[in-house]
Amino acid sequence: MAIAQISSLENVRSGRRLAALLRGHDDVGSAVQATRATLERRPELVGRLVIWDVAVRDLFEANLGEAVVLNFLRLSEHWPAQHSVHDLLAIGRAVADIGRGAGSRVAHATLTELSKVLPRLAGAGEVTTVLAALCQLADAGPESVGLAVSRLEQLLGHAGAEGFSAWVSAGLRASGGRAARRRAYFGLEDALSARVLALGRTGDDFARLEKRLAATMVALWNRKPRFRKLAIPPTPVPRRTSLAAGLVGLPETFAGFEGERAESIYLAAVAHAGAHLVHSTVRFPVGRLKALQIALVSLIEDARVETLALREMPGLRRLWLPFHTAAPSGQATAAGLMTRLARALIDPDYQDPDAWVAKGRALFAAASDRWVDPAISREIGGLLGNDIGQMRLQFNAKSYVVEPSYRDDNLALWDFGDQPDAPSETIDLAVDSVRIERREDANGHSTDDTAKPDETLRARASAVALPDGLPVATYPEWDYAAGIERMDWTTVLEADAAPSGRALDLPTDGDAMRRITRLTRDASIGRRLRHKAQREGDALDIDATIAHMIARRAGQAGEPRVYQRDAPGPRDLAILLLLDLSQSTADRDRAGRTVLDVERKAAAIMAAAVETANDAIAVHGFNSDGRERVRYLRIKGFDEPMDAVVRARFAGISSSHSTRLGTALRHAGSYLGERRAFRKVLLVLSDGEPSDIDAPDPQYLTEDARRAVQQLRRRGIDIFAFGIGSGRFARLDRIFGERRAFRVPRIEVLPQRVMQLYTELKK
Repeated sequence: MAIAQISSLENVRSGRRLAALLRGHDDVGSAVQATRATLERRPELVGRLVIWDVAVRDLFEANLGEAVVLNFLRLSEHWPAQHSVHDLLAIGRAVADIGRGAGSRVAHATLTELSKVLPRLAGAGEVTTVLAALCQLADAGPESVGLAVSRLEQLLGHAGAEGFSAWVSAGLRASGGRAARRRAYFGLEDALSARVLALGRTGDDFARLEKRLAATMVALWNRKPRFRKLAIPPTPVPRRTSLAAGLVGLPETFAGFEGERAESIYLAAVAHAGAHLVHSTVRFPVGRLKALQIALVSLIEDARVETLALREMPGLRRLWLPFHTAAPSGQATAAGLMTRLARALIDPDYQDPDAWVAKGRALFAAASDRWVDPAISREIGGLLGNDIGQMRLQFNAKSYVVEPSYRDDNLALWDFGDQPDAPSETIDLAVDSVRIERREDANGHSTDDTAKPDETLRARASAVALPDGLPVATYPEWDYAAGIERMDWTTVLEADAAPSGRALDLPTDGDAMRRITRLTRDASIGRRLRHKAQREGDALDIDATIAHMIARRAGQAGEPRVYQRDAPGPRDLAILLLLDLSQSTADRDRAGRTVLDVERKAAAIMAAAVETANDAIAVHGFNSDGRERVRYLRIKGFDEPMDAVVRARFAGISSSHSTRLGTALRHAGSYLGERRAFRKVLLVLSDGEPSDIDAPDPQYLTEDARRAVQQLRRRGIDIFAFGIGSGRFARLDRIFGERRAFRVPRIEVLPQRVMQLYTELKK
């Protein structure tokens, strides 16, 4: 029998075995057969389907769920021809291994992220290198592999495949087998993590090429530029070129580009920057534009200036086009479609089946007689943004990065209300000051798929959100109706509370102050110390008793120290008092006092009393205006004394907006999590129930807050709530539990409520 016939026969047999395995799983079985039929028509897969069948069987038998298998099938159908089929099969085997160690959720995320980063892994063996590193991490630290997977695109963009592998190995060695250390390292919260990523990326390509770049700018655009070097950031965020105040900022090195490729991207970046300097003659006012619209208008403007440049110098296409590597994908994302549109607008030979990309190309072509007018960028970007909104494709402003890499951060295109001639140093501070962190849930899982804050959008957040604070963290939110946790759903804007012109007065001789101080001093809070081998005690010391009996049997006389006694250890307590600063706290009682007055006075009294007992206490406040503006105020830090400055902050806080409690609890928990203390306590003072302008129903935020409380308690944080005022607080017990939710109708009863609190802490 001929070899071709044997191969064909084995292929048929393998397909039958796979079909038999999937019998009873009709949806998956049908999808597998459809994908297999598609692959049979691809010449490069002839004779390879037997191995592909094995990869599918491995995924199915790993019991990772149908979603993982279907995701692998989608990847197979859209597998790029430029990549080896062996890489596809290696992905299937590796994902099965990762899923066995880290679970189906991480396995599904791995497939999704790998499909995004394939264009970056063009070198020989790069896919294998990344897979080996992920499998190594899944084997040694399964709780952390999800953190690395969620940041895979930015990590590879920063360090490349080999650098990523070295980063993983270094993290496993540095953690010393401790899961908490691994989570901090792979969650990019450990300073060592950023340092390891920066190793090998410190070559100064900018200094080597600066003279050539200056000559290129003069030759192309007759502009004598003022260049400035941008240092590598301490986080794995890709650097982009930045134009500001007449300066062209270029990164010290472009991550992932070396040798001739480094020269090419610098030349492409300078040519693109020059096109903006010549053709981007106006700045767009931000106004009420959303982040997605800003990104799309910027993309169209990039295409517009490049099109005008190509009219004069067609040869620039050879400089820019190699960096446009986006290809059609079965998984449509907002960022992915934007990258494909960027290519479609510069590459006339590029074909994309997506209707949105085709519409963007058609709109741009129809405006050819107006390409000299920057207004078309605003028009087309707005139309395309509305379409993405109707397609319900989620766009994460904090993870979006301008692509391809040679294009600038588009900061210079927008008017954020700053003076046009503001010095470049001021602009840089605004860009670099906002470091949006992605926080994890209580189980150590990453809270989103990606994490790449873009320089442009970080600057936008800084400029727009300064009155309410800087965006510092994003958190998930629990949708109880759908039974899912919406990743990276809320954004915290944090700031120090603004001080008032006068400090808050404290009743130093008041009865409430004396009683709370006595309670705090007398409370037994901390590690209990066990003293063994005592003459007297509360229980027998078994080890000492056995040793004493052995000595007696051996004829040795000894003093019977056979008891043990427990005694209080040193105080080791950290308290964070969280104040509800929503608009409802401005309501007044019959005596004319607002709820905020009660909260403010109670918090200040308690802070002073706990500080007197030499315990650590911080006081923070919060309110919200939708999920993207959860305002968080630092009133007193753990290490700050209750001096006139802090008391002036207490006097300066005011009531406004709504109560998105779950996000505030998670952020407060992150502060307590960083404290080294045996007992960590979070106290919430509120006058009502969770609410916000974009909450679908009252139960939604209640269930999210309840989940946040449960997650923090699993991390060892005690949480209690004081309901201030005469309300019924119907949902307070649901969120915090009946034994941990106290009613405080008047400030006079606060000492009794504090007594209840310390009774709980003693248990």
